[in-house]
Amino acid sequence: MNNNYINALDAAKKYNLYLKVVTSIKSFDTYNSFFNIFDQYDDACRRIVVLTKYESLEEVYEEDPTKEIDSSKIIDGCIYLKSASLLTRPDKIDCNNLLVDKNLVKELVNS
Repeated sequence: MNNNYINALDAAKKYNLYLKVVTSIKSFDTYNSFFNIFDQYDDACRRIVVLTKYESLEEVYEEDPTKEIDSSKIIDGCIYLKSASLLTRPDKIDCNNLLVDKNLVKELVNS
């Protein structure tokens, strides 16, 4: 195993972070011509495994949920590690063998 990477579960324990399965949400604006207003609603897109500092995090906003997960950057205080279909039960998503860059974890901790 590359020395620059650490198991995500180990990183969560070592750095007091949380490895969570959250729901990805995309916000949509729709125009209602009858009332001449824009309605806004959130649409669940997929499940994402994230490493985060936020214990109560349950959902994240994504601009483009069709893109592959990029685990090489921090997005809104989270490192995205893996995605799964909304049809997959969160407890069935395997988080045991996910690797994350040590330097990125340290950057998250210090942010």
